[in-house]
Amino acid sequence: MILSIIAFSKTFLLFLKPNWFETFLSRMKELLISVINFQDIRVRVSDFKNQNLMDALSEPYFYSVKILIGVFLFSILIGLCLSFIVTLLPKKTQNIFKEIAFFFESIPDVILIFSIQLIIIWIFKKSAILIVNPIGYLENIYILPILVTSIIPSLVLFQMTLFIIGEEQNKPYVEFAKAKGIDRLRVLIIHIFRNVCLVVFSNIQLILWLIISNLLITEYIFNMKGIFTFMFRHLSSSDVLAACLLLIFIPFYFIEYLGRYVSVKISGEGGEGA
Repeated sequence: MILSIIAFSKTFLLFLKPNWFETFLSRMKELLISVINFQDIRVRVSDFKNQNLMDALSEPYFYSVKILIGVFLFSILIGLCLSFIVTLLPKKTQNIFKEIAFFFESIPDVILIFSIQLIIIWIFKKSAILIVNPIGYLENIYILPILVTSIIPSLVLFQMTLFIIGEEQNKPYVEFAKAKGIDRLRVLIIHIFRNVCLVVFSNIQLILWLIISNLLITEYIFNMKGIFTFMFRHLSSSDVLAACLLLIFIPFYFIEYLGRYVSVKISGEGGEGA
């Protein structure tokens, strides 16, 4: 599908013309051969220098992978911890947190990320205190990109888990545990946590897509030298674009498959009882 989309983007001007389909198939064949022999793909790194794709891509690729892993783990940690803490609060306070989460989630990603960057620059201008480096042109930065990219996934996961916890609290096994004198925190951690983990793993695709879309914006705003910046720099090269997209989506496919596998094991489906 990735190769066909790229091939179509390079041949769409010929769409509905007699020779379009033959040109499309020819471009697909060229892309497939290039991807299979990706070690032979060359990219221009300067006006007078070409380099092997894997050598040129290794640093930006692994830089983005580190950011993605950091965002993924941080989003899960913040989303789950915040939902568990808010669950233990009074109903009115819970509603306040829900409204705050809804407000921040409704703000466009670009505006939210750019505003945080401006606030850090403004604090530095007024106090000469640089909390974290807001620009990643000269060096690889991690703290701020991970924090800002985690905001939306954390809020989505927070709302999702808070909803599931609310539903689980009305089920008979929770009422039975409370009737036995088990306190709310223990019921939450021991009995409800398992079902919350099931929600996280079964929705891992949504979380990953949010992270990828936010990281694309983050790399552009913070001028980071990641894989999306590398792709933007070589948009005219179909071979490079295809290789980069495959390097992103193939690992994520296996992560999603792992998430589905873990969710099946947690729910007790696939041959084992709960």
